[in-house]
Amino acid sequence: MRNKKLIVITIAVLLIVSIFLIIRVLTVKHIVIIGNKNLAEKEIKDALGIKEGNSIIYPSAHKLYERLKKIPWVKEAIIRKDLNGTLTVYIKEATAVAIAVAGERAYLIDNEAHVLEDFTEKLKHTQIFLPIIKEIDPFKDKSTLQSAVELINFLTAKGYTRSNDEIVITGSDPDNLTLHLNNLKIIIGNGDFELKFAKYLVVNDEIQKRGLNVHYIDLRFPDRVIVKPAE
Repeated sequence: MRNKKLIVITIAVLLIVSIFLIIRVLTVKHIVIIGNKNLAEKEIKDALGIKEGNSIIYPSAHKLYERLKKIPWVKEAIIRKDLNGTLTVYIKEATAVAIAVAGERAYLIDNEAHVLEDFTEKLKHTQIFLPIIKEIDPFKDKSTLQSAVELINFLTAKGYTRSNDEIVITGSDPDNLTLHLNNLKIIIGNGDFELKFAKYLVVNDEIQKRGLNVHYIDLRFPDRVIVKPAE
């Protein structure tokens, strides 16, 4: 009986030692980042919390994924561990669709109305290349921000705007959502963009034919379109 216990203990000790040695041997020798365009490799590696020489087994791939998902720019990530010591991280970044200006701060917004980063300092040295959302706080007024982003996504998908168009969206709430397109004020309100822009195209065509100078177009009403001439 004693010999059997001794054998079991010996096997258990050898197994533990073997596992420990394997973990020590299977270390990260290379970290490869693929797919990042806006995120620096250092930022991704810092979020992972591991470096060359650490165990490639721990933390788990799921744990590393959770760490990466805390970065707003990371929409999706795939983590692959190879026993040769290579840790490969595939990144799918979010898509920036607008710049939200609230007070003195500016923020990059993605196509799901999430704040990607504080863009205030970068904006000082960068030409504006995205639609601007003004007077809508991205942290305090989520519903209006969501409506504004849905409008931007709609305009992009339908090709109603061009890359050189000046696009500004304002609104104190979703029902007062307003598009300023190349200085033309279009009060749109919340939702039903397909129907509203079908009416807008007809009305705008008539405005162009008549050479009218318009202060604003109001599309919020289901049975009519209001066109306010410029004074």
